[in-house]
Amino acid sequence: MQNGTPWPAGDADFARINLPIDQAGGLPSIAYTDPAWLALEQDRLFAASWSFAGCVHDLAQPGDVLPVVVAGSPVVLIHGEDGVIRAFHNVCRHRGTVLVDRPERGRHLITCPYHAWAYGLDGRLRSRPHFFGGEKHDRADGADAPGLVPVRSEIWLDWIFVNLSGKAPELAEHLGPVHARIAGYNLSGMRHCGTLAFDIKTNWKFGFENYIEPYHVFATHKRLNDVANMADRRAPEFERHVLWCSYRIKPTNQDLSVGLPYFPMKDPAIGRRGLWFVVMPNFAFEIFPDHVVTFICTPLAPDRTHERLDIYVAGDAAMDERHADGRQALLDAWREINGEDVGIIERMQQGRLSRGFDGGRFSPYWDEAVRHIARLVTEAMTAPTAWVPWTPRPG
Repeated sequence: MQNGTPWPAGDADFARINLPIDQAGGLPSIAYTDPAWLALEQDRLFAASWSFAGCVHDLAQPGDVLPVVVAGSPVVLIHGEDGVIRAFHNVCRHRGTVLVDRPERGRHLITCPYHAWAYGLDGRLRSRPHFFGGEKHDRADGADAPGLVPVRSEIWLDWIFVNLSGKAPELAEHLGPVHARIAGYNLSGMRHCGTLAFDIKTNWKFGFENYIEPYHVFATHKRLNDVANMADRRAPEFERHVLWCSYRIKPTNQDLSVGLPYFPMKDPAIGRRGLWFVVMPNFAFEIFPDHVVTFICTPLAPDRTHERLDIYVAGDAAMDERHADGRQALLDAWREINGEDVGIIERMQQGRLSRGFDGGRFSPYWDEAVRHIARLVTEAMTAPTAWVPWTPRPG
């Protein structure tokens, strides 16, 4: 690494990304294989921007506590007694012990297992036994009592986002390109019906590159291709850090599920469309007429990623017992579809070990979005100092 970047300034691999699309190539293989590169991504992408951290339904009641890892850093989400969900750095202020190592319910205090420092659900330090020696007990309610360090957090629908740097624009601005394109949907009544998890031997970027790229559907996903073939699909588009794509659903095969109710829509034409988004760095979701699925990639190592899919249906009616088979069909469909991708993106990871791969070639029709992800990553990674991603640089 030189000058804080994983390749020398002006390297040909970086320059190729910005060539005309028919000459351009993707990120160099080091971007998918090097631990030092991933460490820098954690700082300049995940910590600098709004990162998905968890779901509200995972913290349904006051006293619910959920440990997560964001940008490689331990964070704890806490549903307070006042009904507010907050995020804190998940370390004791005494010696830095991780406080919570598993989801818990009905907590009133967060107690360190090392020296029993105890924190309220609002993050304030409540006690630090024997801190001043002997039998003396400190209730820790003075101005010098260090509480948990808060992490900036906001909620949209069922989704909790955090910004570790504290410098990102407001979440509403971050999601602005999404809001502008889903105004015809009413998702306020969506209900969670299941979670799918996959641990995959690949780099996190391959998950999102694959998710936003419809070019592979005809070859990899027979079921999705039956819902909408390549003639019905549009090339992906993007605005800043948000990428999206859509397709027309065939009237003869509208759903992946069986007879579930539709979301309320201002325009009936929306009921014949699939629309999906990638919001860099780690949140993606897709809207069908009858369900929403989120797609989260969490990097564990340069060649290890945890994928989480959460599936939501349209309101209480869709959660009725008479739709149990439809909900199960939906979960089975997404397990099958995502499973079809797993082997492919693992083979892409293996291919990055080849000395004969030079970054590849892009389809001039389908691959501008994949190239855009490469640009977003390299802009953050090659900046002289950390900056807020997705914001045009001065000058």
